[in-house]
Amino acid sequence: MAEFIMVVGTSSNSGKTTITAGLCRILANKGYKVAPFKSQNMSLNSRVAKEDGEIAIAQYTQSLACKVEPSIHFNPILLKPKGNFTSQVIVHGKPYKDMDYNEYRKNKDFFLKKIKESLEILDKEYDYVVMEGAGSCCEINLLKDDIANLRIAEMVNAKTILVADIDRGGVFASIYGTIKLLPESWRKLIKGIVINKFRGNAEVLKEGIEKIEELTGVPVLGIVPYDENLVLPEEDSQVLQSMKSFGNAKSGIEVNVVRFSKISNFTDLDPLRYDAFVKFIDFDDDVTGDILILPGTRSSTKEAYYLKEGNFDEKVLEFLKDGGIVVGICGGYQILGKELIDKERKESDIGDIGGLKIFDAKTYLGNEKVVKNSYGYLNLNNKMFYVKGYEIHEGITYSKEKPLIKIERGFGNCGNGFDGSIKRFGDGLAIGTYFHGIFENYEFRNYIINLIRRRKGLEEINGDSYKDSIEKNLNYFAEVVEKNVNLKPIFDK
Repeated sequence: MAEFIMVVGTSSNSGKTTITAGLCRILANKGYKVAPFKSQNMSLNSRVAKEDGEIAIAQYTQSLACKVEPSIHFNPILLKPKGNFTSQVIVHGKPYKDMDYNEYRKNKDFFLKKIKESLEILDKEYDYVVMEGAGSCCEINLLKDDIANLRIAEMVNAKTILVADIDRGGVFASIYGTIKLLPESWRKLIKGIVINKFRGNAEVLKEGIEKIEELTGVPVLGIVPYDENLVLPEEDSQVLQSMKSFGNAKSGIEVNVVRFSKISNFTDLDPLRYDAFVKFIDFDDDVTGDILILPGTRSSTKEAYYLKEGNFDEKVLEFLKDGGIVVGICGGYQILGKELIDKERKESDIGDIGGLKIFDAKTYLGNEKVVKNSYGYLNLNNKMFYVKGYEIHEGITYSKEKPLIKIERGFGNCGNGFDGSIKRFGDGLAIGTYFHGIFENYEFRNYIINLIRRRKGLEEINGDSYKDSIEKNLNYFAEVVEKNVNLKPIFDK
């Protein structure tokens, strides 16, 4: 029998995901077998679990914090927005159907059944299950249909922590309002409050903490400081709306990333942050960097339309001829081909459309979804790299170009044992692949970065494993939480 803990928030982006990861790592470091859990998540950033099914990136990262293999039961319901208030609903890792909100909520009992199935499995296999809520746990207009917060905590009698983001202001009002608006039976589940993202001297909060404890009857367990140096994968593409750039501005290497309207799996870019300055560019911008990346997207036909409207095909070709490096990942790879065939308009209302014609390749869309953890050997200039990645795509690509990867496990272009395309343009190089996470392979990443560094007369780098940097951040944040939060009321059985 597992002990259940739940982390809910007064709002979206209150820090539930990182607090959950911190608790997972603390328990794992104590020798417990721990699982993360989020009943329902909405994200275009997903990873592939051990069962070859999709889960949200947050639960994948939390599984790393737990030191266990990610499972579809860590995130039984995943919603992937498609636009027009419709999402692809993933159930236990596999596509179920496209649904709008009204249809989804009418099927609440079906989804609750699937959630219970996962909880029963985790209950048998783990010592602790640390669950994360979604958004605000007290959206009173949605409570009757909420299957992501305290209804789930009630099912397993989870000790619940309420996390409040002080960085936004109004923290005590949000704590009080959240607790007082909850149904009494759910209110009793909240065993403690954590004030998150605090900057400054915590003494100034003393009177407020005493008052909020008096008003709510719930103790404040601690105050977690804001730390801009903490880097863990983001799951919400909203963070990109205001982000113009990130990474190492002193590296001497600039990477441009096309800011797709339906960008997905943008965590593919994270491993570059230490060795390059990463700048987002729009469809009508010029390419100013050394490397250009076309990332994943939920709608490659729509993105191809916008790019061609901005004459971006001409910009890419000119960039390549000038010696630039272009990398297309998943949807970005599809767009670099000659043609995208979408007769049933599964991707968007665009239908069939020409690509940027960098590769002699044609992609057919609307096929059965490929969800695989994949690996194989990549050949660049007769230098072989063993690479791992994960595939999440509904397109099948037939390419006449030299393949990038010889697959040992996975699907790749069309299930023929090869993935991607590679093509030279003088000193320029175009690479396309269905392997998300390609830059997590540090030997490959170093090779690409060093191609540019040698041209610029810069010293070559030997960057570390991306997973090593995540490990350091998880351990660091676990120490921060353990130092600043009284976890005795939550962990004691």
